[in-house]
Amino acid sequence: MSRKELLMNAVRPVNAPMTKFILGRHYNADLMALKNEPVQKVLVLAPHMDDETIGPGGTLRQHADQGAEVHCLFITDGASSVSDMSAEELSNKRRQEIDRVKDILGLTDVSYLNLPDGGVSSTPDAIQYLKKKIETLSPDIIYTTPFIDAHTDHSATAKLLSDTLKRMDNVRCKIRMYEINCAFPPDSINCLVDTTEQHEKKVEATEVFDSQAIAFDGFLELNRYKGKLASDPVETAEAFIEWDKSNFVKHVDVLDQMGYKFPEKFKQVNRTDTLLWAIFKNYAMKKDLYRKTIN
Repeated sequence: MSRKELLMNAVRPVNAPMTKFILGRHYNADLMALKNEPVQKVLVLAPHMDDETIGPGGTLRQHADQGAEVHCLFITDGASSVSDMSAEELSNKRRQEIDRVKDILGLTDVSYLNLPDGGVSSTPDAIQYLKKKIETLSPDIIYTTPFIDAHTDHSATAKLLSDTLKRMDNVRCKIRMYEINCAFPPDSINCLVDTTEQHEKKVEATEVFDSQAIAFDGFLELNRYKGKLASDPVETAEAFIEWDKSNFVKHVDVLDQMGYKFPEKFKQVNRTDTLLWAIFKNYAMKKDLYRKTIN
């Protein structure tokens, strides 16, 4: 056992109840937790193979249960992650995992933009590909990672969507940013989906991803805390920031001009043992950034 693991085991008896107490107070609001209104088509942008599950997995399954087409576009080739496999082996393995997750979450289809993992950017080809995808599908909702995130590919995916939407007229769909590494401040959340009935499917989907040496327990634990944000608390929920096109583009533009390197500012929320550190690291800064860019 590593020194880090020994330390975590030593502090866990104190850390666990403290985390429960503090986050129980942090996630305490009066939001309306809703089932999704039935829609026809959904497009989710996932930088990596597992983001579609970690963030909106329960919500996507709910859309599928309601009869919607759920289309997932993976932005990268998934070849660079925490693994002992070669880049090619890892990419192939992750695609095989997605083939299984597709059925669990009820995805209609998956496609791949195949940008380099760790190198997402708004190239002309990428913008054209995404523009054509949106025009062809005409989705009612587009799900995307947020610009404020501890992984550069997640920020870059939000910018890619923003840069694409700038080149499109008559886009009427909703844009929902979903959480991955950087949990939203509760007062910035304006869309809370009750995923109690779909949570077991989300857990099942996370168990498929054995190609990477990372934990998922923190992400799932946060779904339980998000349920406490509801005026009538629910067992689990997923939180989003929902926009129309113009406000989403404005939000990304303002943040992009600030030039922050978010991976240096924030920590991933994937482990329950380190949730407090991950959520509250530079929390005042994160809260202020959302306050300044949400109308």
